[in-house]
Amino acid sequence: MGWVGFVLVVTACSAWGWQRATELGRRPGDLRILRTALQALESEIAFGAVPLPEAFARIAGFYPDPAATLFRTAAARLAPPRSLGAAAAWDEAVAAAVRTGGLTPDDRAILRAVGPYLGATDRDDQVRHLRLAMARLEAAEAVARDLDQRWGRIYRYGGLLAGAFIGLLLL
Repeated sequence: MGWVGFVLVVTACSAWGWQRATELGRRPGDLRILRTALQALESEIAFGAVPLPEAFARIAGFYPDPAATLFRTAAARLAPPRSLGAAAAWDEAVAAAVRTGGLTPDDRAILRAVGPYLGATDRDDQVRHLRLAMARLEAAEAVARDLDQRWGRIYRYGGLLAGAFIGLLLL
């Protein structure tokens, strides 16, 4: 009976470590997707002069989550019956994207900083703020990639070793 408990403790700790490592590994990819989606939005604003609901809906179809959730939610919030302002719609969309992805509060702050300028300022100012957000997302992506490389392996093997240690103590 003790060996069954040992195996359960090792399995649970290993699963926790692998899950934590997976979360760390997912964040750089999510940030890269968001950055490329913001580049697409920049193109839609700068060259296409497309209305925001249309641009959001179009971009949502091209990218996976969390960008798809971000732009789909923003497009839905701009459409009737809710018809929120662009900043409020963007803010709600960012909150929805953060819930679905492996994004941190810092990433949320970067994305939220874009909201007040979307549809409220001239084209050049919107493009300037989008480029600033893309640069900040790129820096966050580099930090996230570094964290993944350093801590991902520690979580994977540390979970297994911690589980074995705790299991041996309980035997």
